[in-house]
Amino acid sequence: MLVDIDVLLEKEESPILEFKREWYWNDKTPKNEMANKWGELIKDLISLANGYINKVGEHRYLIFGFCEEEKKKYDLNIKNIKVLNNLVRFKKDLKVKMENYTKPSFIDFNVELISLDSKDLLIFEIPSPTNLVELKNELQTKTRSLDSGTVLVRKGQKSDEIRVATPAEIDSLNKEFSKYKDSALHKKLNEASSDSIESKTMSEKTIEKTIQIFIDKNSSFSMADKFPIKEKNWKDSIIYEVYRLVDGFGSIREFIYIHESSNQGKTLGDIKQKDLIIDYSKAIILIDRPKIKDVERRKTNIKKLFRSEYVFFIDEFGYQHLYKDCILPYNKFSLPVYVDGLYDTGDDIDLQAITKLKEWFQLENEPLFIVSGHGGIGKTTLAKQFLDSISDENPEAGILFIDSKEIISELSRNFSLDNRVSEVFDFYTALMDADGIEGARFDKDSLKLSIDNGSLVVVLDGIDEVIAKLGDKFDVEQFILSIFNEYSSGLHKTKVLVTCRDHFWNEIGKKIVLPEITLKAFNEDLANDFFRQKLLDDRKKVQKAMSMAEELAIETSTDSTGKTYIPFLLDMIAYLVETHDLSESLFENVPSKYLLSDNHTDQLIAQVCRREIIKLDSLSVDQQVDLFIRMASSKQNGIKLYDIKGELKSIISDFDDSLIEKIKGHPLVECKNNIISFRYDVFDTYFKTLLVYYFFKKQNSDEINHEIIRIVTGYLKYDSSFTETVAEKLVLDDELILFCIDVIELIDNFDGINKDMFVSSIISLLLMILKNDNDNQSNLSTRTEILNKIFGEKDTLTGVCLIDIFGSTLSKPTFDFKNKQLIDCTFNNYEYFWECSFDDNTVFLNSYFKDIDPRSGINYKIPSKLFHSSCDTASIQHLLSEKKEENKNTQDTIKSELMKVFKLFYQRGNFYPRKKEEVRKKLSAVNLLTELISIDVIKIYKDPKKPTMKQYRISDDYKSVIALIEQGSPSMEFQKLVQHFS
Repeated sequence: MLVDIDVLLEKEESPILEFKREWYWNDKTPKNEMANKWGELIKDLISLANGYINKVGEHRYLIFGFCEEEKKKYDLNIKNIKVLNNLVRFKKDLKVKMENYTKPSFIDFNVELISLDSKDLLIFEIPSPTNLVELKNELQTKTRSLDSGTVLVRKGQKSDEIRVATPAEIDSLNKEFSKYKDSALHKKLNEASSDSIESKTMSEKTIEKTIQIFIDKNSSFSMADKFPIKEKNWKDSIIYEVYRLVDGFGSIREFIYIHESSNQGKTLGDIKQKDLIIDYSKAIILIDRPKIKDVERRKTNIKKLFRSEYVFFIDEFGYQHLYKDCILPYNKFSLPVYVDGLYDTGDDIDLQAITKLKEWFQLENEPLFIVSGHGGIGKTTLAKQFLDSISDENPEAGILFIDSKEIISELSRNFSLDNRVSEVFDFYTALMDADGIEGARFDKDSLKLSIDNGSLVVVLDGIDEVIAKLGDKFDVEQFILSIFNEYSSGLHKTKVLVTCRDHFWNEIGKKIVLPEITLKAFNEDLANDFFRQKLLDDRKKVQKAMSMAEELAIETSTDSTGKTYIPFLLDMIAYLVETHDLSESLFENVPSKYLLSDNHTDQLIAQVCRREIIKLDSLSVDQQVDLFIRMASSKQNGIKLYDIKGELKSIISDFDDSLIEKIKGHPLVECKNNIISFRYDVFDTYFKTLLVYYFFKKQNSDEINHEIIRIVTGYLKYDSSFTETVAEKLVLDDELILFCIDVIELIDNFDGINKDMFVSSIISLLLMILKNDNDNQSNLSTRTEILNKIFGEKDTLTGVCLIDIFGSTLSKPTFDFKNKQLIDCTFNNYEYFWECSFDDNTVFLNSYFKDIDPRSGINYKIPSKLFHSSCDTASIQHLLSEKKEENKNTQDTIKSELMKVFKLFYQRGNFYPRKKEEVRKKLSAVNLLTELISIDVIKIYKDPKKPTMKQYRISDDYKSVIALIEQGSPSMEFQKLVQHFS
């Protein structure tokens, strides 16, 4: 069990804890009463699983053999309860019954028999479900009949009373369970252990999907009666599945799946004893691919033991017999230049990113991995090299590389707000349609199976492009959950690699944590290595390239002698060195309204464009930049050739068709399928930043249009690299503030835009400019002043919108709302809401709130009049209810918990140190423990005589509590603690 049972026995019954003195029946119970007895057990387990509001996320416990009133243990005498003599069999039977009565199926529980003080206690442990459980069929108990569709909860006149939930309670619980799904996913990704005995031993794999696809492809077959047979006897290592398929002509196909943790001899004996196979010589035996060098030896041994020639690894069978024709051929990328990029471990140790990906690829039940980093840092290059390495190891491996840029148009056409992109199959379909690939295609189920079996590795490259361009048409959270719940639900071999920039995280939200590496820029050695490969070891060219790169290098803060180099900038430098006079200086001054002389990237772009002037003849540097900004602002991925004339006419009045041909050869772009697009996706983002920067620099409100609004709304996110790039070029002054006021007013004239998101993006930009301002410090006062200038009038703020502002940042984006009325405001996924300053005079009117749960460790109070009745607080009702419940806690309860803490350390008239393990064990039920440690009431103690022993002690500041314990004398320090926690 995950908890100390003694600690549970000291607690009071609650919606998630129930005690029973005895079991529901024994061997003398009349048979006609047994159905009702089973009904009582099922009713108790279902109601415990649902618990009650504010209990979602906590483990539930049902304990037999203990009387709460007497605080006394009673032996269950299981020798008189035959059904409990074999708990493995009992649990299996109970799961079958629970599946018959619950929707969704409630089968995740653990049951153990534990002996305490010579008494046998039976413990049910239920990890918090992620869905509300309702009755699928009518359930009969000893006192009543419960209809299908009933939702049972444990909160009535008594805190643990079982009753039918009201519609309002069902709605609240559904919202809580929905919210908890994210944290459940986080737990799945970040905790090595699981809660059930079976999954601690080995994940429960199944070939059910494989057999179903086989039936779909061979429609004459159907499952025989009483099959499949699934045996999961983990204790005796007998784990297998048997499927028998029959058709109308008497043909039979038999399948046996032998789990990798199964003892082959015992398993065969069990199958024979139960007479499950008609003809072993024709039976198809499926096994997991072992992690050994000689994998064929495993198949040979199975063939000898079972006397069947038809032994396959599961992925092998799927590939050969179910979806071979659907696997697209893979041509290695064979990158001409590849440098092993690095990622930061957080411990000042840089490791090779490719090594990390290879390690992840070997892990089971790790289906998803994210490679993130700034544009041009090498994410796509790493992904391609990784796929090549997989192909080298296994030339028959199915590999699917999906470039998001190539399929965005298909996705946009085929999906809507009512039918959103939500799984890998949507990307696959778009790829097949966009490329016009003929031949066999995966359907949704076969694609899931091929990925789950490990037959197909998928890379989704640049998924942030999809998020930025599709917006709400892409359900990112459902996409993530589907990979875990649907694409990795059988054999756990799924491997989906995603590359993305920081916009990805803004859209996902703050609660889903995924395994990820963030690529770093090259160090000097890697930059040298890159140039040696790119410039074919031409020493003179490499030296020239490195000297140019030095001018663009970024000084690192951790190492005074180290510099970093952005890979895509190195590639552009290599282009300049390869094609031009080596004696030219990189930084000849190029006058430009767009490009700054002190910005490295701007100047590199300026040099590339300057060197194209002669070739393009008629386009200046700024005219080239203007064209690229128009490309970046387009909803499409570039400009179609037959549209480019119209764009050029807006830039230059006199040109001929030869100019278009010259533009097609520009080093920043490429022309494919009659579309001119950027050679590197980083340029698309870069020129978007120029568009936004120049719009706010020029401050001409007449130039606002749908494209500007779309890009501002989609890309200006708080603390993102995009916003940082724009912000570092602008100055925060009254002129900029007045311009922002103008554009906020003007967007009311535009249809089909999200005004709240636009306003939030404007605020985010201004906060980022303030954060970078050398003359003004970003603090509570200066941030609040920005809101006052834009939205304020006297003591009122109207129209403030703060959306998707979250994450770890040194400059917390908080505001002072004391003595303020806030009207028509929106706070959505604003993580710092409760860290803003409020007082009893703060009031929100006609405002909307969603996903403003406080950050971890933040204690908050809600002034009684903070939210006027005109506000939409439906999405934060759980927070309000939680605070209401907390306020019911009396000071006596707090005093009692504090006294438990101090008394644990009290001994022989003083406070003495205690072992950490003992403190956490004996005070596990004390909710105040963690904060007492964080505020140094309880301190870490190192005994000089026993330096390795981990101990806690009470701070000397609380010595006065000793007199309170001994004599009941008042303690000011104790009373301050009570007030602190009240």
